[in-house]
Amino acid sequence: MKDTRKKQKILLVDGNGERRQQTAGVLHGAFCVTSALDGEMAVDILRTRQDFAAILLQCRLFEFSGFDVMHFLHTNRLLKSIPVIVMGAEEDELKALSLGAAAFFKESREPDILSCQVQNLVNLFWRDRDLDPLTSVLQWEPFLKKARDTLAEMEQDKRPRSLSIIFLNMDRFKVFNDLFGRAAGDQLLRNLAAKLTAMRGVIHVGRVGGDRFVLLCRTEELELSRFNRLGAELMRRLHLKYALHLSCGVCEIDDPTLPVAELCDRAQIAQETVSGRSDKSVALYDEELRRSLLWEQEVASGMYEALEQGQFQVYLQPIFSLSSNAPVSAEALVRWDHPKRGLIPPDQFISIFEKNGFINRLDQYVWERVFQYLAELKAAGYPDVTISANMSRLDIYSADICGQLTGLAKKYDVNPAVFRIEVTESVYMEDPGQMLELTRQLNAAGFAVLIDDFGNGYSSLNMLMNMTVSSLKLDMGFIRSVGSDERTNCVVSSIVRMAKWLEMSVVAEGAETQTHVDYLRSIGCDRVQGYYFSRPVPKNDFFSLLEHYRSASALERPRIFDKTADTRAVWDAVKTYDRMMRGRMDAAAMFEQFGDAAEILSVNDGYYRLMESSPELLFRSGQLITDWLEERDRPAFLGAMDAASETGERQELVIRRYMDSYRIKSLMVSVCYMGRKDSRKLFLALFRDISLLKLPAEFGCMVPSVVPREEDGQPRQPQVLGCRTCPKLLIVEDNRVNQLVLEKMLSSQYSILEASNGKAGLDALRSGENIGVVLLDIIMPIMDGYEFLQKKAQDPALRGIPVLVLSQTDNLDSEEKALRLGARGFVRKPYDPEDLRKTLDALANGI
Repeated sequence: MKDTRKKQKILLVDGNGERRQQTAGVLHGAFCVTSALDGEMAVDILRTRQDFAAILLQCRLFEFSGFDVMHFLHTNRLLKSIPVIVMGAEEDELKALSLGAAAFFKESREPDILSCQVQNLVNLFWRDRDLDPLTSVLQWEPFLKKARDTLAEMEQDKRPRSLSIIFLNMDRFKVFNDLFGRAAGDQLLRNLAAKLTAMRGVIHVGRVGGDRFVLLCRTEELELSRFNRLGAELMRRLHLKYALHLSCGVCEIDDPTLPVAELCDRAQIAQETVSGRSDKSVALYDEELRRSLLWEQEVASGMYEALEQGQFQVYLQPIFSLSSNAPVSAEALVRWDHPKRGLIPPDQFISIFEKNGFINRLDQYVWERVFQYLAELKAAGYPDVTISANMSRLDIYSADICGQLTGLAKKYDVNPAVFRIEVTESVYMEDPGQMLELTRQLNAAGFAVLIDDFGNGYSSLNMLMNMTVSSLKLDMGFIRSVGSDERTNCVVSSIVRMAKWLEMSVVAEGAETQTHVDYLRSIGCDRVQGYYFSRPVPKNDFFSLLEHYRSASALERPRIFDKTADTRAVWDAVKTYDRMMRGRMDAAAMFEQFGDAAEILSVNDGYYRLMESSPELLFRSGQLITDWLEERDRPAFLGAMDAASETGERQELVIRRYMDSYRIKSLMVSVCYMGRKDSRKLFLALFRDISLLKLPAEFGCMVPSVVPREEDGQPRQPQVLGCRTCPKLLIVEDNRVNQLVLEKMLSSQYSILEASNGKAGLDALRSGENIGVVLLDIIMPIMDGYEFLQKKAQDPALRGIPVLVLSQTDNLDSEEKALRLGARGFVRKPYDPEDLRKTLDALANGI
């Protein structure tokens, strides 16, 4: 078979014609040789070509010498990287090497020997240049070249082989680096590269960058299941306990003429579908993914033209009042009226627009259309009909979004109260701080905010407490089962009841049957949206529907949050406790008290985890929170509720809860009073499992204790406890039970000072007590742990004091943030007392 491999190019510069021809002759077998008679000719060639693997240069040339050529090479970045092999007399060697020559040969060297040495030097030089210095696998560009050469050979092979490209990435590699150090991260990359290289069927391995690798493999020899085990194998090799997950995308090469980079892109697309998924490590680039990619490209190429031509149509889905059986509001939903494909539903293009950023333009287009509709409604005699429009997660970062909406209201002479904004929990979770600030601005400008798909995620209660919203839109996943599923009935009923306590309206989305409507009416949910009443319709059809129901309609006025209204006492109480809910406790329940009983209204997912329960078990076994308390603790719990309602202060106590007939779990509970209606009181209870803290006997059934407050803004003076002659430890923790446990555990080794929040902790550090180490909680009132770390780092006098964070959260992002702000360590609750002591000792002793 003819050798089709491309020869490397070499530039030979020699003024001696006979020697030049002889040298070129012996080099020709291994290289494609270009000859230059002198230095000027060599420079002219190099100005137009930089693809030489090496330059073989004679020092002694007429006028423009070899040394002059080397000076010229230093003026060009690309030429500077070409290795230069210099030939000359013995006295030329030092100067040639000082100018950057890769090697120096004497002129008298035999041509055959010279040819072999040049080949060896060039191969060695370019082999090292191709390899990644950390992992010793191919760098990106050399990988593309070698893969291309392999595919070219495969094209000409009479028995073509099946090859595949694999794109591999380590999930959360940055977290691994932060936890175990960069040296461990580098070693992990080296070990991974070695395992990939040794895998059966692997032809080439390349490192794209960071923790991303790409492989060219023989498909029939691939063992894809090996990638599922690879993370655990790497951790065993490093003797580390860490859940390392690798995600891989596989693209089988059916067309070897395609660019290798494009094949790698396809494999990466497949890899991204399993990135972050613990249940799956490998995904194939198949026809479905290909169609998805082609559709995404088609959507992206036509979206601007579609916007300019008005192809996006704003439909309205009516919201009906069950009390009047008439439409009172609507939600704006966009449809793409494509000239060739017809009407395209939003689930086929919205996610693409969110990915490429076009969603901002589309949302602004929809908002303006809605204001136009509202102006027409006002002119038609419907000034109080409201329309809601969606806000995407990207919109919250837009410049002056509140100003844009206010400007549209003025432009179309529309009351801001009739334009309502729907946000989902995912928008809130993207950036809670930004969303809360935007909500405050929108409320101040008169716009109502709704929570869409309420109950769909894990932080719905948290979101409800933090955001000043006027309505909840129940996730349609709930509504599909109401009336027929007991568990769903109880959950929906509790949400509706809780919303009434907070004086919010509730809209149930997804009502499709008479059963749905009958049940929603029976629990007092008056606003309903769904196909039972109407599909999304064009504007004119919605106007006709309003006209049809004009005489029966009792139009809805949206509730805007009013900070001064007395009726909002419940909401003010919720705001008081919102800092506690943001990660401090996994389990939360809202309940009503009547007499000596307390009935649960709503719980979060953390409650189910802590109580080893589920919605079905909870509501089937009864919703009385007092039923499962250990009998001796019931009076204390009821007393805590009485004290909370009388004083308005948060009450804390330890109770014991029956898990079954044989097991009891110890719980630390914070009870917060939220308001009263008639003879019933509303409370928020926050629970923490302290069974593993090994509480001393005197904590058996703690009486309620009021959390101490700072009076008149003055912090409490730190009181020194424990061993007076030992190193000083500052415990910054707002929970008294945790303070007592830590004090008992550490008082024999440390002189202990305590602070109930970050501000008091900073005051203690500045009090001159010569504190050696700080034990810090994260979520606290007044100033949390993150702000404490930030302000401590800004004070040169405090910067060197080590801080160990002690937190219940299992969120790796929280740990990463604390370490980035200057914490020296992070310990999760529940903790092992001995491990905590050792970690503190190491920090106190500067280890």
